[in-house]
Amino acid sequence: MRRGVIDIGTNSVKLLIADLRGDEISPHLETSRQTRLGCGLYSGGKLQAEPIQATVAAVKELLALAKANDCSNTRIIATSAVRDSSNSAELLDALGQAVDVLSGDNEARLAFAGVMGCPRLAKSPALVIDTGGGSTEFIVGDADGMRFHTSIPLGSVRMMERHVVSDPPAGGELETVRKSIDQALSETSLPGLRGQLNELGQAQQFEMIGSGGMAGILAKMELAAADYDRDRMETVELPLERVTAWRERLWRLPLVKRREIIGLPKSRADVALFGSLIYEQAMRQLGFAALRISTRGIRFGVLRS
Repeated sequence: MRRGVIDIGTNSVKLLIADLRGDEISPHLETSRQTRLGCGLYSGGKLQAEPIQATVAAVKELLALAKANDCSNTRIIATSAVRDSSNSAELLDALGQAVDVLSGDNEARLAFAGVMGCPRLAKSPALVIDTGGGSTEFIVGDADGMRFHTSIPLGSVRMMERHVVSDPPAGGELETVRKSIDQALSETSLPGLRGQLNELGQAQQFEMIGSGGMAGILAKMELAAADYDRDRMETVELPLERVTAWRERLWRLPLVKRREIIGLPKSRADVALFGSLIYEQAMRQLGFAALRISTRGIRFGVLRS
């Protein structure tokens, strides 16, 4: 049985087509189109006309691509940018398709379900962190299911819109963004997360698992891999020192040089500054020494559901 998912995110629109056999999900085609739907959203609370048009065009293109690949059943979901905007109806009306606008809670639940669909990860207790363009989801769980989750308004595009940095960034700008991230973490997520980790961690050792676009980019940069190789990427486990080293390199280089890094898509060389720092600070604040990479997440969770 072939099924598809189109995911309208803050930074890009992604398509996953997969063949389902029981609990097994075999990807047939994965691709994305960067539309920067969240551009301009966080200053005025509204989606802008140009990103709306680009997103509508991308969704229509990906729907046609799904049909061309014998996938007539494609679900469309939307996340942070659409649920946070006051004029999301403009986008939804222009699409003319049924779109499931996920709450932060549902986004977290589906991200966890997708990650835990990997047999190598499903047996261990884990903290899944999924950083997107507009929000970050934290989910605590194990083989018995999800135990705690929270979604906070902390994402790479949101941070980039809020904090304009020089090219290359200056040291003071880095510290300003770092403080903003730490404040978002401490105010909204750390107390509950720490409580859950402490309660379960007395008898179990947790892994931190990164899901979503920035986690995959960290894996590809670490592997110096231009292509998308799921099996190789999911073997990557980055010590905190390596996450810090990549963040330092990104923040040291001008944009033109960041675009030359193997594994970092040229179109993501700006938001990667902020995504890498979010992962680093989450690891530091929660005391995790390593980050495992998962290439599965919300779209796999949708198919599993």
